[in-house]
Amino acid sequence: MKKTGLALSFLSALSGLAVAQTGSGRIEQVLVYPGGATVERLVPVKAGQQQLKIACLPARFDSDSLQLSAPEGGGKINIGEITVQSVERAAAPECASSPLDARIRTLEDQRAAIAAEAGAHELALGYLKNYTAPSSGSAPIAAISATAETLRRTSLDALQKQNALQRQKEELERQLAPLIAERDRLTQANPQLRTVTVRLATPRDAELRLSYRLSQAGWEPVYRAYLDTETGKVRLERHAQVAQNSGEDWSGVKLRLSTAQPRQASGMPAPYAWTLDLLPPPSADAPRPTAAYAAAPAPMAQRAEVTGSRVADLGFNVGVFQGEFATEFEAPGRVNVMADGQRIAFALDSLQLDSRLIARTNPRVEAQAYLVAESPRPAGVWPAGAMQLYRDGAFIGQSRLNVGNQDKLDLFFGRDELLRVSAEPVQRNAANTGFIGSRAEQKISHVYRIENLHKRAFAVQVLEASPVARHEDIKVQALFDPKPAEEAWRKQPGVVAWELSLPAGGTQKLSADYVISYPKDARISGMR
Repeated sequence: MKKTGLALSFLSALSGLAVAQTGSGRIEQVLVYPGGATVERLVPVKAGQQQLKIACLPARFDSDSLQLSAPEGGGKINIGEITVQSVERAAAPECASSPLDARIRTLEDQRAAIAAEAGAHELALGYLKNYTAPSSGSAPIAAISATAETLRRTSLDALQKQNALQRQKEELERQLAPLIAERDRLTQANPQLRTVTVRLATPRDAELRLSYRLSQAGWEPVYRAYLDTETGKVRLERHAQVAQNSGEDWSGVKLRLSTAQPRQASGMPAPYAWTLDLLPPPSADAPRPTAAYAAAPAPMAQRAEVTGSRVADLGFNVGVFQGEFATEFEAPGRVNVMADGQRIAFALDSLQLDSRLIARTNPRVEAQAYLVAESPRPAGVWPAGAMQLYRDGAFIGQSRLNVGNQDKLDLFFGRDELLRVSAEPVQRNAANTGFIGSRAEQKISHVYRIENLHKRAFAVQVLEASPVARHEDIKVQALFDPKPAEEAWRKQPGVVAWELSLPAGGTQKLSADYVISYPKDARISGMR
């Protein structure tokens, strides 16, 4: 009977363990977006378990995004109500188990051991200081000298060890200071922790998948473009910088990066009716408005925005998954991303672009040509990011990749110093025309010269912003010599483009003459 009672008591204890269990599981996978992340944890459950507490979770995740799913196959696991409770970090000492806390405890134990050893040496020195040597009448001189020498050596050894221990203590304090400061910073940034309690019925041992979203993480792209001027090939590399400050370290996780941006608007604004109405006639005292017409569109900017960026190339292959609406990258193996905000760099992928190498210039804005690799838009999603530029293996500067909605990708690789560009002074002539001089007229002449100093023929593209009339009373006549290849370059009204193939040492003259007429008393905006 006693054995039976003990067995029942043991089974009852096991049943109690199966009813409720507390744990935080492990972070298995993290999907990082440019402005957030989705964290997935695997939490083990036992057969017969009825309640699960997942403790020590950061309080910074979005509680509405919390999802708990059971594995497929086998017996069905029923998941009931889920409750989320926030507690102060100080009220959960069992959660101080991060690698940072472990490192601080190790150093503090070493400091305590040094303090104990230093105290022992201090006690020994105190004893030596209070030691009373025997009088000369009761002991031989040789014995007194030996005792004094022993005291001297013992004291010297103790003092030297004390000094060494003090040095070790100072070194430990130096190592502890930044760690404690980082722990205090994380504690202040995340003063609370969360516990998720789940009611469930588990017919078998399994692992539940818990996922939640947070905004204290993200990644940004960094690009590198390498141009070979002999072949015109461009190798475009894509890198990523990942950082997070969620309050929990991601240790040994599967990391995926997505180009999807959840923070963007998920819908479009509704259209509204376009209504027309007559305005009341102006009063006699009201000043008459002066008509202002829009200026001709400015030429496309040729100077790229410069931004700074540093990225460490880890040199491993990353899986690329091109979806219909986003691109995902999966880092091989498992990685660590600490919750200290430090950026970790990954090399993602690279592709070869078949580009057309040209020298592009806008002489009226700047008498300088720039080397451009023009290629079709690459497939996939390319978030805007900093880009480092290399020409024939030499670093030439930084720019910014912003593919946007363009059909073509233009990569600028610095100035072409062997293409000489000059613009003659603008010629202007004014006159009155029409019935009794009712209209004013201006004649404007632009003349450019392009000289190729390369030792081979080179393709040159010259851009010119010509005036565009936005009112029927303004008339514009344009005469180009030679005739440009495009009069609305890339669908920009008024931007014309000459396409030239200059031989080595060749020179080309370009001219653009405009005749602009308008009512004599009208005020015209945009005149240059």
